[in-house]
Amino acid sequence: MNKNVDRLSFLSQKYNVFDNTEEGLDSIMSILNLESSLVTTLLSNDNIVFGLMSHKTVDSNDTVFNGSKQNIKVYVSSLVFKLMIDSDPTKNKIYTQWMLNVFTRHIKNNEHDEAERFFSEDLPLAQEYLKIFEKNKRKKKFKNRSSNSFILKGVKNPSDINQYKSLSQLYDAVDPFIDKDPSNMERVMNEFVNNGKAEMPVKDRKFTLFIPKCKEASLIFGEFTGWCTAKNSGGMFEHYIAKPEYRKPNGNKSDIYIIIDNRFFSGELKTNYLYQIHFESSQVKDRLQKGNSSNFYNDVIVNSEGISNFFYNELIVMAKGYKDKKTFNNHQDNNYIKYLIKFGWTEALFEIIESYTPIIRFNDRDIVRLPDMSRFSNLNTLIIKNCKLVNIDSSIGKLESLQELLLPNNNISELPKEVGNLKNLLFINIIGNQIKTIPDEIKYLDKTNGGSLHRIAFDVDKISRDNYLKLKKLLPSTKM
Repeated sequence: MNKNVDRLSFLSQKYNVFDNTEEGLDSIMSILNLESSLVTTLLSNDNIVFGLMSHKTVDSNDTVFNGSKQNIKVYVSSLVFKLMIDSDPTKNKIYTQWMLNVFTRHIKNNEHDEAERFFSEDLPLAQEYLKIFEKNKRKKKFKNRSSNSFILKGVKNPSDINQYKSLSQLYDAVDPFIDKDPSNMERVMNEFVNNGKAEMPVKDRKFTLFIPKCKEASLIFGEFTGWCTAKNSGGMFEHYIAKPEYRKPNGNKSDIYIIIDNRFFSGELKTNYLYQIHFESSQVKDRLQKGNSSNFYNDVIVNSEGISNFFYNELIVMAKGYKDKKTFNNHQDNNYIKYLIKFGWTEALFEIIESYTPIIRFNDRDIVRLPDMSRFSNLNTLIIKNCKLVNIDSSIGKLESLQELLLPNNNISELPKEVGNLKNLLFINIIGNQIKTIPDEIKYLDKTNGGSLHRIAFDVDKISRDNYLKLKKLLPSTKM
C-alpha cells in the first residue's frame, strides 16, 4: 500500500496535478502567469479543465512547439488524474503513468480533440485493453506480435507498455487475444433490421452498409472493434447521435454508418474490413480506431458503386440543408462538404449552390474542373482560389451577369474562347496560373469592342511575353 501511495505521489508531482476547484484553478493560473511567456493553451469541456500547458520560449533545447523551440510544461487536473487511477486495472497501478503519457502527448502535439476523447470516452476501453495486456504480455505469441504488424512497427518490446504511443496501438497488440466469432453476425444484423432497430440500405457483392438506430444494434460490433460506440460503458452511442451539435441539419438525430467488407462474415478479419463513419464529429475509423478517410476511399468508395451512390446522395442532401441560402462561401465548418471533397466529389459542390446566388467562393479546395455553370444566371462574382483548377467548362460564357472572375493560384493553362461572351466582366485575376493559350475572343471584353473590362491581373513570367503582348493588343483600353 505504501508503494502505491509513493507511486501516485510521484506521478502527481511529475504531471503537475492541480486541484480543479475554483481555488485550485486560480492558484495554477497565477503560477502560469508568472512562468509563461506565451498564452496558455486550455483544454476544457463543460467548464471542467482537463489539462493545460505553458510554453516558454528559450534560446536552446530541442523541444519544438508550432515550429519554434519551447520549454513545454503540461499541467493535469486532479479530475483526470483520479479517473486514470480508477481506470488502471492493476492493484499496484502500474499503468497509470502510461495513460497520463498518452493524454499529455496529445496536448503537447496540439491534438486537443484526441486528448479530450481519450479522457472523456476512451478510458473504459483503455481499462479493458490493459486487462488483456496484463493477462497476455508474458506469452510467447504476444511477444512475437510486433514483427508481424505494420501498426506495431517500431515496438521493440511488445510486453513493455511504454512502447505503445496510442490506444489504437495497444488495441492492435491485444486484438488477437479478444474472442471473436463473426459467423452469427449476419443473422443478428438482419434481426435488428426486421425489428426496425437498424437499417441496411446497401448490401452488394462486396460490402454491407449497416445503420444502427439503437445502442443494442451498435454493441454487436464491440468484440470486433475499438469503437467506443460499440462498448456498453460510457453511453457513447447516444452521445454521438443525440448531442445537439451532432444533430443533422433538419434537427433529427445523426447516424453512425458501419461499413462491412463481406469477407468479415466468413472470419477473414483484417484491419480495414470494418469502418465506422460519423460525419458530424468528423470521424472515419477502421476497426482499430485508426482514422483515415483516404483508406476508406480506396478500400470502399472506389470498389462499391452502391456505397458510393448512397454516401453521395446522403452528403448532398445534408450539405444543402446546412448551407447559407443567400451566398455560398467557403463554409469550412460544413463537414458534409468536407467529405464530399475527401471522397472525390468536388464537382458536387456546385450542385449544392442555389441557382440564384450572386457569389460563389472557394478557397483551398481540390476543384480540378469547373463544371457546367449555365444555371447560375445571377452570378456576378466567381472566386476559385488555390484550388488546383485545370479545366473551365465552356458554359462560363453564359454567365451574362458576371463582373468578377478571380482564379488565382491554380493550374489553368488556357482560357476557353467563350470567356469573350462576358460583356459585363470588369475584372479578371489569373495570377499564379501558367497560361499558355489566350483566345482571340478575349478582345470582346475590351471597351473598344463593347465590353466592360477594367483590369486583368496576371504574371508576365507565367503567361510568356508573347501572350502578354497579345493581351496588350487585344485589350488596348484595359489596365494590366
